[in-house]
Amino acid sequence: MEIYLTTEHAYALTPQFNLDTAHDRIEQKKMNLVAGMLGSLLSRAKPEELQLTTTENRLEPFWLIKASSRTKYDRAATYTVTTTGKDAKSVTVLGQAVSLISQPKGEPTFKLTAIEHCLQELRIQQTFDGLTGTKVDFQKYANFARVEISDLSTFNPEGILLIPPQVRATAVVRQATTEVVQPVKNAQAIHEERVDIETIDLNFRPVYAFEYEWVTKKKKVIIEFDALTGEIRTGGKKWNDQIKGIITRDFLFDVTADAIGTIVPGGSIAVKLVKAVVDRNK
Repeated sequence: MEIYLTTEHAYALTPQFNLDTAHDRIEQKKMNLVAGMLGSLLSRAKPEELQLTTTENRLEPFWLIKASSRTKYDRAATYTVTTTGKDAKSVTVLGQAVSLISQPKGEPTFKLTAIEHCLQELRIQQTFDGLTGTKVDFQKYANFARVEISDLSTFNPEGILLIPPQVRATAVVRQATTEVVQPVKNAQAIHEERVDIETIDLNFRPVYAFEYEWVTKKKKVIIEFDALTGEIRTGGKKWNDQIKGIITRDFLFDVTADAIGTIVPGGSIAVKLVKAVVDRNK
């Protein structure tokens, strides 16, 4: 089996809403938003009692992986062919006489052996949370503008909290590969097994987080604002000082033949990893 890896890329998605706009929208809805978290307790609160205490402007990581597979193989098959009438007593196929099989009901039949030349092609596109490695549907971000990050080790936009990925490329590529490496049934001979990892993109999406406190009760709620879609949700969290890490290209984009080989069905199949040439000095 040959596995071909594309060149890896990292991108920062461009916000469609600025921090001030997000704050204004949340201020207008804060009573209803927080009510879902604090329940009946909020009915006794006044709008001025819900005070904004902290704000986070951050970039959260997710992976986009596209993969495809191509398997060419032969499969032995036996065809049962029905003759055109009960009066058929013998049949010659391609110059060869074949035996007929009488049927209790219906016309006689005969069997032909053959080799089927097969092709199985599979393709997937998946997105994964960069912190947990779980499959999450972030396909909605596919068409947003983005800027390529030339050097991950020095990428540190001013005033923005960059959340380092906790899951590396190997983990998500392995998950994607399991979906396109599927065993073929009744294969007599396999002539080609190829997997193409067509996209390995690390993306950072902009999120604003606003922490509100009901001052008199000392209760806090964090509201998150998606700076790409404008979606708002409660029950978020603050990441500042919770996750630390150094982001380097070699650390994150660490896909190896040994790592991929562990997921190939059968385990004993030799895996040849063909990596695209990447300028590691970027």
